[in-house]
Amino acid sequence: MSEQKRGIKGRVYLSDEQVLAAGHQFGCGRFVYNRLLEFSQERYFTDKTKTSPKDRSLELTRLKTELPWLREVNAQSLQQTGRALDSAYKNWIDSITGKRPDQVKPPKFKKKSQRQSARFTRGSFSFRNGVLHLSKIGDMHIPWYRRVKGAPSSLVLSMTPSGRYYVSFQVEQPLRAIGSATNRCVSVDSNTKTFHFFNGRTWSRVELPRPLLAALSRLRTAQKHLSRCTKGSQNREKARIKIAKIHQRVIDIRTDFLQKLSTQLVHENQVIFVETLRIKNMLKNRRLAPAISDAGFGDFIRMLEYKCKWYGRTLIKVDTFFPSSKLCCVCRQKNAELKLQDRWKGPNPECQTEHQRDENAVVNIFVEGLRILAEGRSVSACGGTVRLACELKHVPVKQETSLETSSHAA
Repeated sequence: MSEQKRGIKGRVYLSDEQVLAAGHQFGCGRFVYNRLLEFSQERYFTDKTKTSPKDRSLELTRLKTELPWLREVNAQSLQQTGRALDSAYKNWIDSITGKRPDQVKPPKFKKKSQRQSARFTRGSFSFRNGVLHLSKIGDMHIPWYRRVKGAPSSLVLSMTPSGRYYVSFQVEQPLRAIGSATNRCVSVDSNTKTFHFFNGRTWSRVELPRPLLAALSRLRTAQKHLSRCTKGSQNREKARIKIAKIHQRVIDIRTDFLQKLSTQLVHENQVIFVETLRIKNMLKNRRLAPAISDAGFGDFIRMLEYKCKWYGRTLIKVDTFFPSSKLCCVCRQKNAELKLQDRWKGPNPECQTEHQRDENAVVNIFVEGLRILAEGRSVSACGGTVRLACELKHVPVKQETSLETSSHAA
């Protein structure tokens, strides 16, 4: 088996004393991060002087000298907090200068109500007989659901807004061998309600769980109660935690569905064709933004990317501006007048064929992906190389829909 660097994340349960110690560690790290960010901003706004990582390190040393309570927590974790601010500044500058393709915003001040984290480097933690020991916090048992081998170089203890504690790190682990793929190629198309698949012969679709839509009623009631609470009161904190738990459940349902679906696709298919989506531009539509966010398109493509890399599959991305919905998959004529609300494409004047919008789009993505694969464009592919052994066996020439519905895909 080949070794692959993988991220491991597990939930931990802390005692009352450990909760206080972890909260002290989070609070000191948050204070140091905000103070170093304020120090950098003041120097720039005062005399236009840029602060280097060395200057911020000296400022951290001065803070530990003046404030003795900063010496009560793990010192290496505070140093990692300063390095995290250095990385945030570097990513922001790289996005401005064009070294990064994505857009990164400048560093912001951390809040107590958001996710809290602390990084522990080697020497400040240890694994002994399945028990994790963290410096200044103590021993904690992690109920692993898989065998973990290897020695991580660093470890992150985090707390979600709902009050859960997690431990995450990266280790080199052997990949589990998977069998040969049942299908050669498959294309994936998505809308706000379903994922559509086409393997050259048959269609299939999977309904999205849409957990945010199911939780909107409870979330609305909880947010109304929060708005009536007095700021700084215990009742307001309880109401905030209740809302955070609702959001946490929504995230858990969506992540579980996408993880199982992406794993099934990677195990059953050698080549996967997907359409590149610009989620940020799609979210500008106020009416569709909640449904688009609830579907998790970006997370799904990200999962396909790293899983294809792990297991030697090929992922090919079709360009965003490829007219998959407006192009007829039979006569290849483009219908420029097709609008977003038109879910059914009427008879084409050239071939007199009626299409269902999502069926037509997934077939076009399949054909375009085959063309990209035949040209040998390895820039948009991840994983190992494969032979082109799939052909288009069926095209939608029937008048009625021909969907092979799958109710359970994970």
